[in-house]
Amino acid sequence: MENLETYLASVDGLTSESHIDAKKTYIHPKLKNLGCVNLVVIREAIAPTVFRNAEQEITDIEWLDDVYVRAVPNKFKYPERGRGLQILRALGVGGKQAQNKTVLYKGQKPSDAFDLNTLVFGDSANYENRVLPVRAGVNYSDALSLLPKHHCVDQSFHNRAMEDGTLFDAESKKNSDNLFTRHFIKPGSLMVQVLSTRGKVLPEIGLKHLLLSVGMAGSYGGQTSVTGSNIRTHVVGLYADKFEKAASSPYELIRLLEGADEEDLKGISKVRELLHEQLKLQHEMCVEGNEVEAWQEQLINDFNQPGSDLENAYKEAQPQVANLFDEWFGK
Repeated sequence: MENLETYLASVDGLTSESHIDAKKTYIHPKLKNLGCVNLVVIREAIAPTVFRNAEQEITDIEWLDDVYVRAVPNKFKYPERGRGLQILRALGVGGKQAQNKTVLYKGQKPSDAFDLNTLVFGDSANYENRVLPVRAGVNYSDALSLLPKHHCVDQSFHNRAMEDGTLFDAESKKNSDNLFTRHFIKPGSLMVQVLSTRGKVLPEIGLKHLLLSVGMAGSYGGQTSVTGSNIRTHVVGLYADKFEKAASSPYELIRLLEGADEEDLKGISKVRELLHEQLKLQHEMCVEGNEVEAWQEQLINDFNQPGSDLENAYKEAQPQVANLFDEWFGK
């Protein structure tokens, strides 16, 4: 993964100093530079999966004269940001506060709340009379189904039965009319998503943290108390360039797959091959999905070994990241 260093930040140089006037200076995050890294993934439903808003139907969007399943970024970012906090807690290098409940009290330092997870996924907190915003180092795209919606969704009819298993309500002396339909994405459905970092703001340890947080599988969307783990993640590849490319949009990736055989779009291996062949031609540097997944598995193995090089890398990065936030937001 050394080839990626050209497109990533150095953990030892996360801040820069600029002059306010001839005498005064201030500390701020290092200025952005040309560099973009895209992690392209396929999300495979391995159990009934529910992505919805207020309506009971699965969220979708019209594209290329058809309708596709659409999961907005936070459907995946929220669980993976939470997993990132758990990783830092396990190593004792962060994750001190609950997700989306970041609070700083008078006398605390910004680094008492902000950590490596903040650098990767972003956050904000009220601090005395200020709001401290941290832009995410990694942007999540929408996730779009590879096939039109009607190939990917189904529904089931349910009733809310009484405790004894019948529809008879002893209090009202009549059968329950609490009937409803559950819409879900069918197991085996595939969705493409792109996770991108731009401007050389993410250090290598941040990329490792992202790969660990994405993991291999997890529980996403609604009703996961019923389905449990319902999404398996496959990596198509890592693609880097100085400039952003249109192919970093999942909508453009769907366009690239236009004309592919329907059966090919149902198989992980073929989809990865089709996308990789297109993406590698458009980027200066690429790492194929199998190699990224091998690196990901090695990171997980290292994480499970106390005193590993990975654990030491996290601990060495902690003061550097803390210094970034304390210097940036310090008075």
